[in-house]
Amino acid sequence: MKNVIVKYKKAGIVSILIGLSILVQTNTLLAQDQENKHPLRGAIMMANSHVPNQTSTGKQNMVIPTWGFDLDYGINKKWSLGLQSDIKLQSFSVEEKGVQLERSNPLALAFVAHYYPIEHWSFYTGPGYEFEQHKNLKMWKLGTEYSFEITEKFEIALNLIYENKEEIYDTWTFGIAFNRRLN
Repeated sequence: MKNVIVKYKKAGIVSILIGLSILVQTNTLLAQDQENKHPLRGAIMMANSHVPNQTSTGKQNMVIPTWGFDLDYGINKKWSLGLQSDIKLQSFSVEEKGVQLERSNPLALAFVAHYYPIEHWSFYTGPGYEFEQHKNLKMWKLGTEYSFEITEKFEIALNLIYENKEEIYDTWTFGIAFNRRLN
């Protein structure tokens, strides 16, 4: 069982590294063009995920500590693409068609598109996958972020995120992120 956990976590880490490598390579090529600056931004998020779950015994609400790690590549002032990941720091179970589905520290990865209607405020959405030892789930992520610029390269941001995991269960995550421009 532990080998399965290690396998899924390694797959998640490899996916993050591949995405990071592609974004860094692309950014290096585009940075050579002085007129075309595309900011690369990394973020670490501390959050709590609310998992509402309707069971046969009634409604059960769980609040689970979560860490998030993001990497975004700015296309222009209005759009960016990103790889977002988060890991729930606790085991829990949800009910799927009358059967308990165990979730043990699930790791979620999503590729998202950010839209900035005004400076410092973005909306984002995209598909993803939740890796977990019992059952992996496809998911869709939808969120918003408002950032407060501290310095030219550093921001603190508030995040509100909704994730739907194959209509088996949903999570609402509220967190604070520490963003840093990497170029």
